[in-house]
Amino acid sequence: MLRYLLAGLMLAALSGCGTRATEWVAGWQPMTAMTTARAGAAVIQVNGVIYAIGGVNGEDFMRSAEYSRIDSDGRLDPWQLSSPLKEQRGFFAVAYNKGYVYVVGGGNGPSGHHLLRTVERAAVLPSGDLGPWEEELNQLVYPRRCAKLVVVGNDLYAIGGFSGVLQDTVERARIQPDGHLGPWALLDNKLTMPRYIHVVKKNRKGIYVIGGHSEVGGTGQTAVEWRPLLDPNGDVPWRRTAAMHTGRYALEAAAHDDFLYAMGGLNGARYLNSIEKAQLAPDGSLQPWTQTTPLSSTLANFGTVVYKDWIYVVGGTTSGGTYYKTVERATFNDKGDIGFWATPEQAKSYRQRAEAAAKSSLPMPNAGVVVDLIQTKAYSYVKVRGDDGTRWLAGPRTDLKTGDAVRYSRGMEMDDFFSRQLQRKFDSILFVEGVERVN
Repeated sequence: MLRYLLAGLMLAALSGCGTRATEWVAGWQPMTAMTTARAGAAVIQVNGVIYAIGGVNGEDFMRSAEYSRIDSDGRLDPWQLSSPLKEQRGFFAVAYNKGYVYVVGGGNGPSGHHLLRTVERAAVLPSGDLGPWEEELNQLVYPRRCAKLVVVGNDLYAIGGFSGVLQDTVERARIQPDGHLGPWALLDNKLTMPRYIHVVKKNRKGIYVIGGHSEVGGTGQTAVEWRPLLDPNGDVPWRRTAAMHTGRYALEAAAHDDFLYAMGGLNGARYLNSIEKAQLAPDGSLQPWTQTTPLSSTLANFGTVVYKDWIYVVGGTTSGGTYYKTVERATFNDKGDIGFWATPEQAKSYRQRAEAAAKSSLPMPNAGVVVDLIQTKAYSYVKVRGDDGTRWLAGPRTDLKTGDAVRYSRGMEMDDFFSRQLQRKFDSILFVEGVERVN
């Protein structure tokens, strides 16, 4: 017996487990990566299993789905492929109720322009796998890309999204005893504003709709609205509550204890890594938002789930057309901040790696000279001439003039882009996080 005890102590010492984790680190820890890079996927946690369904891999909309079980220590088992969707689908909504996962709406085709009204469901099997997907008979009233779902009682709500116009509408379907959905119906009770590429979170007090894309100017919304959870008929009007500090679209959100978290996303062409948190007030509204630990990198169109006291960030995309299959994990302290507990050695190692990564980053790898310029309230549209010819950029508004030498970040190329604000079509334009004048 003593031999086994000594062996255990030695193993603990070699692995670092013999040193107590006493230092709080404001950061994230890498977990087992998915099999496939995914952005705009449906990510959900059910009974300690995380599912990543559909999405875009940087080239194609996908049908594939995969899952990973969360171990007792919060780590993830290797991801396994599950039943594929019946239809390619990205930027869509997902919810779980009484043994079934539902996916609703979204888009596919070139740039996601084919908008979907269809609904699919799959049973969650005892193994954690998903059964075959089947299409529901009843479809949405409107096609909805980037809508969000929430279950309240026996009702499934689809909130906001894009159907050719930005939607301020909500529709509802009754979940039948056999798990199938009844007909969808529009509610008279509309949101306070159109919401697109927004997030919706439910907690014990209410339903909260956070951020989204501004149709004019292309910036992120700071506005947040909510209604009480105990509202079976959906009759209580949506009402505004504390706004975020930073406008965000293509963001994610999380709920833990009495806090809501708004995470990452985009504001204009700028990818964000910042996270804001807001605590519930006694009446269910939100107290002012404050900053907490940022993501480990700028990120949009990713998934987030909370299980017990752990929070997981799954996949996503960032500037330069980079798509991720990575997964990261953190926990919460008693102040509601995000991070993890570590030994002093682990904390020191983490900080050294973070500093090295920051020094090695090249945020402005491209160069050129400004030959044309259009300024709006939020954007600078900049035509630059570089070694590879001329091109249009769009980035956060910057004080520039023609003839300035500039550097600019990597970005996302869009062909045949029509700016409603400028009432102008660009054959090609690169949306970048930043442009800076070279002194």
